[in-house]
Amino acid sequence: MHAFNTRPLWAVGFLFIVMASATVLAQPALKIDPTQEASTLANIRQLTNEGMGFTKAGEAYFSPDGKKVIFQAVPKEEQHYQIYTIPTAGGKPKRVSTGRGACTCAFFHPTKDRILFASTHEDPRIADPDAEFPVPGYKREGGNYRWDFNPYMEIYQANADGSSLVKLTDALGYDAEGAYSKDGKTIAFASNRTGHMNIYTMNADGTNVKQVTHADGCYNGGPFLSPDGKRIVFRADRDRKDYLEIYVINVDGTGEVKLTTNDAVNWAPYWHPNGKTIVFTTSLHGHSNYEVYLMNVDTRTFRRVTHSRKFDGLPVFSNDGKMLMWTSQRGPGGASHVFVADFKLPDGF
Repeated sequence: MHAFNTRPLWAVGFLFIVMASATVLAQPALKIDPTQEASTLANIRQLTNEGMGFTKAGEAYFSPDGKKVIFQAVPKEEQHYQIYTIPTAGGKPKRVSTGRGACTCAFFHPTKDRILFASTHEDPRIADPDAEFPVPGYKREGGNYRWDFNPYMEIYQANADGSSLVKLTDALGYDAEGAYSKDGKTIAFASNRTGHMNIYTMNADGTNVKQVTHADGCYNGGPFLSPDGKRIVFRADRDRKDYLEIYVINVDGTGEVKLTTNDAVNWAPYWHPNGKTIVFTTSLHGHSNYEVYLMNVDTRTFRRVTHSRKFDGLPVFSNDGKMLMWTSQRGPGGASHVFVADFKLPDGF
């Protein structure tokens, strides 16, 4: 059995507490918008809040028509994330996961009324009070939150209301961080089934699993297929443990390119519908102030999007590119929650 390894919480998506401090080096072609958020973001609104019964929420993704959002949240009096949906216009959240174990990385199917998420609800230790190890989820270690790579974490597909749950992965090891391709035929995901965390693809029914990256001894994760299905953007800490850089690779494992080169933590990349721009999270402004940036993959031009003193990260676009959604601590109370804004793509991106 694989060891119950832990990594900083960005490894699965969330980072709510600062990481260790480090020297931050400037990126080439870095552009800071003097008008700050107003030039790209408008009508910023908070979608989730503690009044919904959550201590924190985030890592949200739009439905294909942009009318719903799927996200993960920690219910009050609980310690593990569950998966919920909510109308983009606001309303009452609905839990679509089982309520057992720890969940993460939910995603809407692009053409069918289905969802995808990872869960440990079948971990046999949940029902065993004499289990040798406690059931992993997230935990605090010093000033950092850590996420366990639970070997019973598997990827599941369900109807959009959470019914008819089907397990898509069944390998000993952590399987999570999954997302559908634009046509819904392929899923990109991360797994440490070989003892090393790498990027994989599989058919939407869980068949035809293929390993894409082969970088052992480090973390490779957070993959998203480009709109044309030909490339995968992901994050990896190849050069220095826990210090992520953004990479892009062809879906067949060829043509890998490192897109960022700095001494910051760069993670949570996501494609714009135009297929040439990504949005991502970076600690360029310090590990207590993660911000959202745009990058033109071809020109490597960067542009800052968010400007707040607290955490901003895990950004995603709606399918039409007209909305940006991200996790932020800018709201009342300072807990992490989901925010949505109208988005304008700058010239050159």
